Amino acid sequence: MNKLILSLALALATFASAEMLSYSAVSKKSQKDADQLALDGLAKQLRSKVESEFSVTKTEDSKGNIEETVFSKKKVSTNIVIKGAKLTAGPKQNGMFQSTATVDTEQMASKIRVDLSTINDKMKGLDKVIRADILDGNYRKMTMDMIDLEKLADEYELNLENLSCLQKIPEELKLETTLGKLMEFVVANMASLKMETDLTSEALMVTITDVAGPVEYFPIALTQDNKDLAHEKTNAEGVVVFPLAQVKKKKPSGEVTVHADLNFKYVRKADFITQTVSYASEKSNCSYRLVCDGPTEACAAMQKYLADAGITTLDKPNLPKLTVKMSTSDKMNSGKTLCTSRLTASMESGKTQLTLDAQGVGRDMSAAQVKAVTKLNATKIYDAFGKACK
Repeated sequence: MNKLILSLALALATFASAEMLSYSAVSKKSQKDADQLALDGLAKQLRSKVESEFSVTKTEDSKGNIEETVFSKKKVSTNIVIKGAKLTAGPKQNGMFQSTATVDTEQMASKIRVDLSTINDKMKGLDKVIRADILDGNYRKMTMDMIDLEKLADEYELNLENLSCLQKIPEELKLETTLGKLMEFVVANMASLKMETDLTSEALMVTITDVAGPVEYFPIALTQDNKDLAHEKTNAEGVVVFPLAQVKKKKPSGEVTVHADLNFKYVRKADFITQTVSYASEKSNCSYRLVCDGPTEACAAMQKYLADAGITTLDKPNLPKLTVKMSTSDKMNSGKTLCTSRLTASMESGKTQLTLDAQGVGRDMSAAQVKAVTKLNATKIYDAFGKACK
């Protein structure tokens, strides 16, 4: 008994009546801790009333047809939210704080039923809003509203679990939502969407249409190497224009992925088509003799990067000189597994000068420096030196 008194918490559960449930707890820490222990104990008592049961039975008729029946009662895994519990502090004895949590289970059940009704009304209202979103062609708002609807459904189920700790759930309270049918409606409409891409010398144009024609305000994203490159929405003609300079921002040549900038869950369900667009930099009329002052691997990477950007470098003495000076700040991580290189490249040819900064990460210093070179802004390099001969 002395050991129990000296413990941090001691709890005792008692039923005051068929509708009243109380739980007493003590704590050596504080009155607040005793209050929380009392509430936790009350919740535990309520959860213990829900049994876990799962069984499967199979029956076979005279024609050999097998029917499988599943009986299941889900055990409440989340903490029940105690609604309307009353806390009563007891006298402090032997340095121990005392608290008793009491709840009228009928009153608590009534509060939960009110919450269920409110959530259900919100879900019905959102159902109408989502259908209107689709008819208006507002697919982005539709996906956001669908997420809100699913959150409400989860909240409803949680409240239903709480109620199951207090009473048997009436059939009329079980969630009857059109979420499944609504999802089918959403997927069917998104499946009618079509995407067309057109790459010109100035821009990448993306056109979105559905059965009703051009889709306005449809969100489109460009990604490259699994990273975001650009985000835009279509205009009244269902077209969004990405300037080529924006497409080539990170790489002078390569490919970008065009896809709907919507929640992936709905895009995947609708099997909305993504497209990969390849591009290359326009070949410049300018040719240079590269003079590079920097790490050997980084200079080699610079020569290749200039070629990808459309700028030819040749080892011919009669060509104008393109001087590149590179300085780096390199740092290994604590595990000595990765190096981060911060690079500054100063470029000069004649009266044209350009200074760019970039950062790269690699398994060692050389790899990090090479990676940093590939992160330089190819469009700025081409505009400065690729157009000098025009």
